[in-house]
Amino acid sequence: MLTSHELGPSFTLNGVQCAVEQVEGHATFEAVSPDFGLSVTFPGWYAGEHRAPTHIIIAGDAHICLQWLPINRADKLALIASLPLSAIDQMLCKVAA
Repeated sequence: MLTSHELGPSFTLNGVQCAVEQVEGHATFEAVSPDFGLSVTFPGWYAGEHRAPTHIIIAGDAHICLQWLPINRADKLALIASLPLSAIDQMLCKVAA
């Protein structure tokens, strides 16, 4: 996971403005572009209690977000399977991955 110690609390990653913050022991990662917004919360990350499920919200075009997301294809497909997407959006995301 990226931390603010590596790149700073706010940075640009592959042309998208990103931020990593600590909120009450939780870690949050946010990425914002004209096409999508991504928010990922890791409960308890900084408190050493990071076994709780991660919360992911994608606003806008999910397939463009997943195409941009700098993780490997297998991880993208696992992420797609866990997101509440329509059948059409799920197919578009799989193609984008």
